[in-house]
Amino acid sequence: MFAGLQFKLELRKEAKEKLIKLMRKQSSAIRMAYNMLKELEKEKTKNHTPKYTKD
Repeated sequence: MFAGLQFKLELRKEAKEKLIKLMRKQSSAIRMAYNMLKELEKEKTKNHTPKYTKD
């Protein structure tokens, strides 16, 4: 289920700039964490590939 919410937020210029800066930092942190998890998953799958032996 998805619910959308829209609202208008009126801020002073200084407050708006601080909010934008904070949002960019959070976005960057989320992107870094996602990339780190993706790399860990790659390593995990690379290290756990089944090794076939000849019978």
